[in-house]
Amino acid sequence: MAALSTTITFILLSVLSLGQQVLTKLITPKTDLYIKCLLERWNSTGLSIAVVRKDPSVPNGWYHEFGSYGIANVKGEPVTPDTLFAIASNSKLFLSFSVGLLIENSTLREERGKELKWTTKAKDVFGDLWEMWDEDMTRGVNLQDMLSHRTGLPRHDFSGVARQGEVGEMISLLRHLRPSAEFRQTFQYNNLMYESLSYLPTVLLNQSFESYIDRHIFKPLNMSSSTYSVAEAEKSGMFANGFQDHMRDLTRGFNGTKRASVPYFARPGEERIWAGAGGVLTSARDLAMWVSMLLNDGKHPYTDQEVIPSNVVEHAATGVTVTEGKASYDELSPKVYGAGQWRYSYRGREMVEHGGNNPGYKTQVARFPNDNLAIVAMSNDAQGGFLMESAKWRIIDDVLFKDQETIDWNDRYEELWTNYTRDSQRLTPRPSPPKLPSSPIELLAQRTFEHPTYGSFQPCLVPTSFSWNYNTSDHEQSAECAILLESLAVRRILEGTNLTIPTLIAPWKRTFATHLRIQHFDANLFNVTVLWSNAEVRRKEGLSTGLHPSSYPPSRVAIESERRQGAFGAAPRANVHEDDGDMLLGMDEHFELEWIVGSEEEGLVFKGGFWGMEGTDAQEPVGMGKDSAEVWFARRK
Repeated sequence: MAALSTTITFILLSVLSLGQQVLTKLITPKTDLYIKCLLERWNSTGLSIAVVRKDPSVPNGWYHEFGSYGIANVKGEPVTPDTLFAIASNSKLFLSFSVGLLIENSTLREERGKELKWTTKAKDVFGDLWEMWDEDMTRGVNLQDMLSHRTGLPRHDFSGVARQGEVGEMISLLRHLRPSAEFRQTFQYNNLMYESLSYLPTVLLNQSFESYIDRHIFKPLNMSSSTYSVAEAEKSGMFANGFQDHMRDLTRGFNGTKRASVPYFARPGEERIWAGAGGVLTSARDLAMWVSMLLNDGKHPYTDQEVIPSNVVEHAATGVTVTEGKASYDELSPKVYGAGQWRYSYRGREMVEHGGNNPGYKTQVARFPNDNLAIVAMSNDAQGGFLMESAKWRIIDDVLFKDQETIDWNDRYEELWTNYTRDSQRLTPRPSPPKLPSSPIELLAQRTFEHPTYGSFQPCLVPTSFSWNYNTSDHEQSAECAILLESLAVRRILEGTNLTIPTLIAPWKRTFATHLRIQHFDANLFNVTVLWSNAEVRRKEGLSTGLHPSSYPPSRVAIESERRQGAFGAAPRANVHEDDGDMLLGMDEHFELEWIVGSEEEGLVFKGGFWGMEGTDAQEPVGMGKDSAEVWFARRK
């Protein structure tokens, strides 16, 4: 990794006299050194921090201070207060405020006769587009339920994908997603509800969500660097690369290789589906204005003009759903969730915050409304969460608890990470010998399986992974499968795969996935791994090394495939030992799959956490076969 560079910028946005500024010390020299050590300890890349303090005793009443650490991109350029980060789910408060602004819109209410409330039913806004799995959800879910994550739906994140009909089409497909709890029974984080609510400006004003936020929030606060457009962010030259751990597989004790994920995971034109849940791209400097407005009850920090009505700011920060009924540490309280905001206390001080997690980025935006303090922390490292949290807590202790003992949160997080990596290797061993499936496994590669919301896929056999007793020698691989198995992405997958176990690979393009790896476990049970590779998009955008694949020797997959069925001609080959700068993620994301065959309805049962269930009262499906499916992929007729 390139050497870390560190800068601290102290800025007070009020001038006492010409050429004179007051310097704050919200990030002390000792804490600055502590954060530098954290970056080294976690082998991390970049971190951008903004600390804001409202202080009526100083001219203009505000301290804005920035800490910039490490590198922003693959070029090794330093992080600055103007470096753009994907703030992921910290975008949710922008969405919540858009709903609040529409509720407060008197013109909409008086001239168009469309009164909107927090309790307005989704069915009354979205009409025939809106239908859920059961009647209670369809008729009962209102805007507040969607914002407070209490609809009954688990995450279902793998259903997400850029669609031709954009958000409207996505809403129309929610009806096929199985809930894991009763309506309003428990908290279950769900991005799809925030994505759905981004459709409100289109329905009510015939205006895009992105332009609505730009007009009502970005421009009034002079957040000139902030955007939802990936193309704009990339064109600016200030967009940080997200760094991730290529080929990480903690189940095998392999931490992977940290590298820049280039390009950004959502490509221009794909990001609109994700905008309401996690689409904002912004800087520490812009977010300093954002949190100043929050501390100022919705008013611009310097003009006192209203940007967001104070009752909307307060509503979003008021708890509706209990997310943690018991404190996780002595210094913390139980947590509640409002509308894009968690609320709890730290060492007796009330705190409002939200986190964010996009591929290659971690963010945290926290404020203490009764203490006039706010902190923004953004990392361009997928593993930067513990580092970022440790830095946040240290700054809070410095500012609010300087006369009390400082808590080293990093020690706690190191213990959590150690336990997590250890537990990741505790897998149920495969039976020896395993029982064969009830039907020849080669039939899986002759089927297409589909779900109305999750899409479709067709598995391809990996020939070298099948021993004689699976009897696949007569299986004829399609030309599409032959090409797939020789692609760089799949070659990477197979390099990290135990090919003594029968394996199938399926292309499966989603927001957070490109491939499925299916490996036999026992009888009709399989392990399924959801993988994401950027090899193909790098090739399409001219970012690969351009190495000519035909000059490489054939892979072991190709040799075996050609031996069994004859050469398949022009399938491109890629040398996995060449570093093409590509990224492969998800090798340790394992779920369960059951092949239901021999009944009237053949299909694949996906379970074992595939749907992203959360909440203390949520439950796995009860039943056998199709009834046990978190997600059911039926065989295409």
